[in-house]
Amino acid sequence: MFETIADFFGGLSNGQMWAGALVCALSAGLVALWLERYQGWRRISWSEIYNGPINKHINNQPPPGMWDIHWQGRRVRDGSLVMLEVRNSGVQTLEPEHFTSPLTFTFAGRKVVHFKVRDANEPLEAALRPQVPAAPVPEQADDTGGGTGVRVAPAPAARQQTDTITLPLFTLNRRERFRLLVLLEDNGAGSSAKPPKITSGGKLKGGRVKKTAGRARRRWATAIVVTVVAGMSLGTGVYANNESLKLGATCSQARRLTVTGSTAFSPLAHQVKEAYEEQCPQTDVVLEATGSRTGLEELRSNTAAETIAMVDTVAGQKPEKDLDAHNVGVIVFAVVANQSLAKDLGPGQTLWDRGLTQQQLGQIFNGEGFSNEDGRLADTPVAVVRDNGSGTRDTFEARVAGGKGTTSAPPCTAGSTGVCSEPSTMELLDYVNRTKNAIGYAEADALPFFPNVRTVPINGTAPTKENVLHGDYPFWASEVLYTRQGASGLTRDFLGFLRSRGVSKLLEGQGFLPCRELRDSKVREMRCEE
Repeated sequence: MFETIADFFGGLSNGQMWAGALVCALSAGLVALWLERYQGWRRISWSEIYNGPINKHINNQPPPGMWDIHWQGRRVRDGSLVMLEVRNSGVQTLEPEHFTSPLTFTFAGRKVVHFKVRDANEPLEAALRPQVPAAPVPEQADDTGGGTGVRVAPAPAARQQTDTITLPLFTLNRRERFRLLVLLEDNGAGSSAKPPKITSGGKLKGGRVKKTAGRARRRWATAIVVTVVAGMSLGTGVYANNESLKLGATCSQARRLTVTGSTAFSPLAHQVKEAYEEQCPQTDVVLEATGSRTGLEELRSNTAAETIAMVDTVAGQKPEKDLDAHNVGVIVFAVVANQSLAKDLGPGQTLWDRGLTQQQLGQIFNGEGFSNEDGRLADTPVAVVRDNGSGTRDTFEARVAGGKGTTSAPPCTAGSTGVCSEPSTMELLDYVNRTKNAIGYAEADALPFFPNVRTVPINGTAPTKENVLHGDYPFWASEVLYTRQGASGLTRDFLGFLRSRGVSKLLEGQGFLPCRELRDSKVREMRCEE
C-alpha cells in the first residue's frame, strides 16, 4: 500500500501534483458538503440573515429622521427586525408526525410583536401564518339612547406578548426553505442596545434542529476543511514518495560481486555500484564493461563467484537457458553523427531535423552506399559499428537495419572508409567526435561528453521517452540481468537494490527507462514481466 501511494505521487509532474491537490480539494469539498447537508436522516437547519434595530441609536441618542413604527394602533418601542432562514437539510421530507415538539425560536430580552413568513410556497405560508386579532369594528347604537348613534365593539383579548415564536407543525420538502421576518420590541428591561440572542427549540424523531453559520461563514468553514484535507492528502503522498526514494540496501555476508557485460548499461551500473558500496562499505562490487555476449560467457564459466551478466536484449529474443533473467528496464539508443556531416539546408530541412529512414541507415551501415540526392550529407559517410558480440550492435541490426549487418568490419583508423568498428561505446563516440564524416550509434544519454556529436532522428523521430513509450521510436533494447538459477545472498540483494524506487529515481533521465515507467507503454514487448 505504501509503495503504491509512492508510485502514484512519484510519477506526477509538478502540474499533475497540483491537479491532484485540486482533485483532493474538490473531494474534500464534497465530503464537507455531505457532512453539512446529510448528517442525520431528519434535520432542520436555521441561520440568522439579519438581526438589528430599526433605528440605531448613536451615543444613546435617537438619530434624526427616526422611523416611528406602529402595530395595530400602538407604537412599537425600540423596535428591531430579525430575519431567519429555516431549511430542511436532511435526506427526507419532514411531516407533522416527525415532530415530537413544535419548532420554536426565542429572542432573549425582546418581545415578539408579530412575524411573517416569506419565500415559502402557498400551502406552507398558510400553515405557518400567525393569527392576528381583528381590529375593533364599529356597531350601530340603540336609537333610544343619546350620543352619536355609533358605538365601538370591544376588541378581542390581545395575545400576551412573549419572547418566543412557536410554529405550528408543518410539512417541509427536502432542501426546501422558508424565511421568518420577525418584528420585536424592548421588553422593558433596557436591553435593546444589543441584538438579541436567538435560540431554537423543538425536537424531531431521528433527527435534530441545528443552528448553522451564515452563508459567508459556512463558505469559510468549508474552505478551511477543504484546505486541511487537501493539504493532508498531498502531504501524505509527498511523504510516502520521499520515504520510498531513500536508498536502503540489504548487506550480505559475501564480500565480492562481479557485474559484467553490456557497455551501454555499464555507466548506469557504475552509479548503482557506488550507491550500494556506500550503503554496504564492506562489499566490493567489481564492474566489467566487456559486452553482452562476453558477460554471459563469464557468468557461465565462473560458477564459484557471485556474478551478474548485463545483456542488451532485443524484443522477442528468447531468454538464455539454465539462467534466471531479471528485466530491469529499457535502454534507449540513438544514431549519432559528427556535426560536420550535415549540410545547412535551412530550417527544418537539415540532417538533424529530417534524420534518415531505416532503409537509408541500412544502406549506410551495410556498406551498400547512400544516394545523397537531396544533398543532405556534406560528405560520403563512414559507418562506425561495434564489434561482434555487442548487444548494442545486435539491437541496431535487428530493430533499425532490418536484420542486416556487416558480419565483420576492420578497426577504425584515421582514413577509414565504408564501415569500421570500435570495441566499446566510448571509443565509438570518441571516433565520431574526431572524424568529420563519421556516423555511428550509442546510448542516447552519452552525447553531452562529446561536443562534435549530434543525434540523427530515425524516420524523423527523435529518441525521447515519450516517443519510445508510444512505440514511435524503434531503437531501444530491454536490459536483462542474468544470474545463475536460484541466486541468493549478495547477488539477490544487489538486484533488489538496483530495482528499488530510489535507484530508479537515481537513474532517471539518463537514457534508461526503469520497469515502473514501462507499465503504461503501448509496446507490449517493452513491459517488464514481474
